[in-house]
Amino acid sequence: MPGPDPFGIWYDETATGQPIVVAEIWGSRNRPYFDGNPKHRNARAAAVLRRLRRDGWTCAECGEPVPMFRRADADYCREACRKKAARRRRSKEATS
Repeated sequence: MPGPDPFGIWYDETATGQPIVVAEIWGSRNRPYFDGNPKHRNARAAAVLRRLRRDGWTCAECGEPVPMFRRADADYCREACRKKAARRRRSKEATS
């Protein structure tokens, strides 16, 4: 399955430092250049905003911020961090 549209949502902050996530929706359902379902894009923007408000949406492995083009449920900033965490979990299970 392909990843989400990297330009589908964008991030900004208010003057007080609160995060803002905006979903970009182009065209309409009757036009051929429409790309994606607006309900899905709005739901993804809401999920990203919840994660940003909760913990800043940082990588569980290295602590770097997760890029906006990752899925809304992503816990790691890149595949290398995900694989490193999986290797560590497997080695802990093997020694237990």
